[in-house]
Amino acid sequence: MGPLQRKALLEDVATLVHSGEWRFGDAVRFLRAVVLRKNRETFARLVGISAAALQKLEDRADANPTLDTLNRVVRPFGGAVGLVFPRMEPPPVATVDLEQRHASLRAALAGTKRRKRTKD
Repeated sequence: MGPLQRKALLEDVATLVHSGEWRFGDAVRFLRAVVLRKNRETFARLVGISAAALQKLEDRADANPTLDTLNRVVRPFGGAVGLVFPRMEPPPVATVDLEQRHASLRAALAGTKRRKRTKD
C-alpha cells in the first residue's frame, strides 16, 4: 500500500469514528489487526501499554482510557488524539466509491472480532 492509499485508509477510519459508526476501540482493533497484522500482546508491547488495557479499549464500550493511552495506540499510524469541533460547512457528499471503501472496512473489522465459543 502506497503512502496516499494509507492516508486515505486512515482518513476513512477516522471518518467512521467521527460519525459514530465505529467506537474508538473498533478503530484500534482494525488498525492493529488489519493494517499492522499484530496480535494484542505484540501491539500492546509495541505501544507501551498492557495487553489487558488494550483488550478493554478494543472490546468494552465503557472503557475509559487516559489521553496518554489513546495517543500511544494511534502514534504508530502517525495519529494523535485532539479536540475537534463540528464543521460549519455541510459534510462532503457520500460517493459510491466512499461507501464501497467504508463497506470493505466494516467487513474487515467484522473479521477481527472474536467468535463466541458454543458449548457442545
